[in-house]
Amino acid sequence: MSNNIPQTESFNLPKNSAWLLWGCQLVNISSLAAELSTWMLAILALCLCWQALLLSRQKTSNVSPNVGSAIKLHTDAVRMSPFILMLLAISGCVAIAVSAQSFGVLIAMVHLLTFAYALKAFEIKKRKDFYQHSLLGVFLLACALIFKQDLGFSLFILLLLVINLTLIHQAFAKRNSLFNASKTVVILLLQSSLLAITLFVVFPRLSPFWQVPMANSAKTGLSDVVSPGDIANLALSSELAFRANFKGASIPAYSTLYWRAMTLENYDGRKWTRVNNNAQGQHNTKAKQQGFNPTTSGTAISYQVIAQPSFQPWLFALSVATTTDPKLVLKQDYTIQSTTIVNQLKHYQIKSYPDAPLALSLSQQSRQRNLAIKPGSNPKLEQLAVDLKAKHQSSLALSQAVLTTFREQKYYYTLQAPMLINNSLDQFYFDTKAGFCVHYASSFTYLMRAAGVPARVVTGYLGGEYNDESNDASSEDNSSQGGHLSIYQYDAHAWSEIWLEGIGWYRVDPTAAVDPERVSQGWSSALLEQQSELNSDFISLYRIKQLAWLNTLRLKLDAINYQWTRWVLGYSAKQQYDLLKRWFGQSMPWKTAAIIAMALMLAMAFFTLFYWLSGAKNSKHKVSPAQAVYNQCLTALAKKGFTKERHQTTQQFSLVINEQLPHLSADFTELTSVFECLHYQQYSEQEQLALMAQLAKKVRDVTKALNSVSTMANDTKNISSMINNKKYKNPQQ
Repeated sequence: MSNNIPQTESFNLPKNSAWLLWGCQLVNISSLAAELSTWMLAILALCLCWQALLLSRQKTSNVSPNVGSAIKLHTDAVRMSPFILMLLAISGCVAIAVSAQSFGVLIAMVHLLTFAYALKAFEIKKRKDFYQHSLLGVFLLACALIFKQDLGFSLFILLLLVINLTLIHQAFAKRNSLFNASKTVVILLLQSSLLAITLFVVFPRLSPFWQVPMANSAKTGLSDVVSPGDIANLALSSELAFRANFKGASIPAYSTLYWRAMTLENYDGRKWTRVNNNAQGQHNTKAKQQGFNPTTSGTAISYQVIAQPSFQPWLFALSVATTTDPKLVLKQDYTIQSTTIVNQLKHYQIKSYPDAPLALSLSQQSRQRNLAIKPGSNPKLEQLAVDLKAKHQSSLALSQAVLTTFREQKYYYTLQAPMLINNSLDQFYFDTKAGFCVHYASSFTYLMRAAGVPARVVTGYLGGEYNDESNDASSEDNSSQGGHLSIYQYDAHAWSEIWLEGIGWYRVDPTAAVDPERVSQGWSSALLEQQSELNSDFISLYRIKQLAWLNTLRLKLDAINYQWTRWVLGYSAKQQYDLLKRWFGQSMPWKTAAIIAMALMLAMAFFTLFYWLSGAKNSKHKVSPAQAVYNQCLTALAKKGFTKERHQTTQQFSLVINEQLPHLSADFTELTSVFECLHYQQYSEQEQLALMAQLAKKVRDVTKALNSVSTMANDTKNISSMINNKKYKNPQQ
């Protein structure tokens, strides 16, 4: 008989939960899809398709007591062949190892984790396998947050976490719908959020003990090598570059928002590049040792910048920028760089002096570098420079003459500039006369150098989108004007600087002569139309801005995301110290420790009280149908003097009955096994009905057997009583 009972040691998963497991794998892997290589995505897609095919072919078992009851997700017919699985695992690991150098350590480990997660799904045979696979899924979600932490993506990961925990809860719930399981998980997460928020606020903010190298990560934004037409490609991108929040002052006029990123002084006849770090003697530690302090004068503007990951070292600031952040390097070309690659959100404070001069004196080496041209590369421009120099005595007048040419002749500012042969500036200036900012900055700078005026190209961003939806006028950080600036990749820009005696480096933007609206207000309507035509994205930022209600919604969401970035992702040790100081005064270390300990104890006390009250409430709930049927049998046994003690398990009580009532041994053992299956395992509705019918039958059999034993016992007792009372006489007497 015992052969008819489901085997409790094998892991059983209903088909709906099996599909939920497959869906969890799909969404978990999708959270890391952007970080995985194409060949790894192909392998993962193959594994998921294989599982889906096997699941779709799998038939629900006939509802019968002598079948293993629950549907096994990974039976011999469903599991991948061990040999094929081993071959696939070895091949994948070798491929990851070979690619590790190009991936970097972190990306390689993410590949390995994701690959193991996909293969583990073919090995789920026991409960521990299911737990391990579920834990790997949660690890995948945690890894996804390494690369992206904005509010929308964080909420997406939270949703995936709820789905994963719902799967675990649903797999082992006795009788629970998917909705109830997810509801329970959400309640548990809300309860745990109190402790998480407390720890986030008061736990010391520790700096990372190590950094994971991310070799050859995709670099975004501006490049340190620029040729005509390069920045025009960025103009098609609506990705966020950085945000800025001005402190205690109004946001400067749009036309003054020149966000400096790189200074390009070397020109080889085709492209502009930065000065070699070793030649310039400014690279990180060396720059710190030199102690470069720019000359400051005039009114200072303080602001906070939150830069997006670019996997580049350079940062963005208005000239002349200063900072006290030890993790930033002020360079002699008035740019700011991070001491490490910007591979995550970068928060930094800047104080700029817009009226301060840039390099009132110029070294001979710097002068020679900023006068260098490649002779013969653009002979027409060189001849024009000689002619202009003869007509104009001052460098400023010469530069104004060039700008007048741009302004009065038929030059066009366009994203669709004609191709230039070998990036010829002669061809642009005299023939095509159409280009983007780099075309004009390059030709102007070359022309000034050829005329004997030190000049260089500067790249960065111009302007920004003001968002007053994040207005926080009560904040100390934005007491004068609320809102923030969002600077996107399409705001990338290039301009020129010429060095003038007594003035220093003087900014000249040739774009202002060709398209004044670009410098004073932003993109002109003509440029916006070009961007819309060239942009392949169906939902582009330009198209969103055309719908007022959708653009308003976008700004509100951007404001919420900005506050998330500012107060949650940017919650630093200094902010924590200021917050605790504002709450508790000048706190000492012991006081901070006491606050942390007290918060933890209060949180633990809250959870203890909640679970105690929850347990007391649940104890009053009605018993399950299986328990009710089983209790009928216990009641019948109790009437016969066989009572189950509270400390006894069902198996222990079964042993007692088997010993004292041997003739009920087989039926009661089977009854106990069926009850345990129903009570501790999950089955489909049809399978539950089948097992309930089997349980009810066994209870009837046991009860009937008890009654028959009781009748025989009563008859025997009556006969014995008659003999003792001599009411029965032997006929032979």
